[in-house]
Amino acid sequence: MRISNNMMQYNFLSSLNKSSGQQYKLQEQLSDGRLIHRPSDDPVRAVRSLRFNTSLSQNEQFTQNLKDAQSWMTSTDSAMSSLSSIMINIKEKVVQASNGTNPQDAVQAIGKEIDNLINQMIQIGNTQVGDRYIFSGQNDLVKPFTREGDDIIYYGDDQKVSMPIQMGAVSPEKDSVNLTGFEVFGDNLTIFNHLIEIKQHLESGTKADQEWLSNTGLQYIDDDHKSMLKSQTELGTRMNVYNMSLTMMENSNATITGDLSANEDIDIAKAIVDFKNYENVYKAALSVGSRIMPISLADFLQ
Repeated sequence: MRISNNMMQYNFLSSLNKSSGQQYKLQEQLSDGRLIHRPSDDPVRAVRSLRFNTSLSQNEQFTQNLKDAQSWMTSTDSAMSSLSSIMINIKEKVVQASNGTNPQDAVQAIGKEIDNLINQMIQIGNTQVGDRYIFSGQNDLVKPFTREGDDIIYYGDDQKVSMPIQMGAVSPEKDSVNLTGFEVFGDNLTIFNHLIEIKQHLESGTKADQEWLSNTGLQYIDDDHKSMLKSQTELGTRMNVYNMSLTMMENSNATITGDLSANEDIDIAKAIVDFKNYENVYKAALSVGSRIMPISLADFLQ
């Protein structure tokens, strides 16, 4: 087989370009530490990276939902604890007022204290996370409670605020992070209505009122406090689920990130060695080429 000068030049330039291309590829990888910059670099790794990145993006969104839910639930739980403390305080004062030994003006003074405690409960009912009211249901940009005399009005709704933590349809029962005003204070704000009624009997302060307080009034407080505690317990159960889910999601994110790194990141030491080898090959090829390329029949004829 006759080897022409054109063939020698073609093979030389082809090898030179291949060596130069390998240097460029390694230089590109060393610049950011990544193996893959385009699907053609490694189709199998590229598909795997796409799958990892998709999973990581979804998990990060759910992780953020979980953190937002934690903030919402923690604020709600704190507010419920404050309401519970006020209910205990109210009961103590009503017990004090209904023992039958207090003068009317002392009972009336306790009525004013209860009135102030009701206002504190309304203030807690208007607790916000950012610019959103936690007890307004889905109508969470609207202040839920206002008081006009002895009338307390609720402007929220009875809808759940859901923050999904997994793929699939949203379930208000499993994915809800809020308690509505009706869940906290009863249908038609029963608890507030009972407290207003108790306050009115205290403001009257007669013996008959004190007898009503020792029987009906205290029973209202006990039943209403149990209702509040039940709502708080249900919230606490969901909080535990979300806290465990957040731990699992963060672990999953760490695993996926590790898999993605193993799939995309280069071995720096190996890449540097390979780069130096290709660089040496390239320089050697240039040196050899500079000697063999000019040799042709025309050179001898000269």
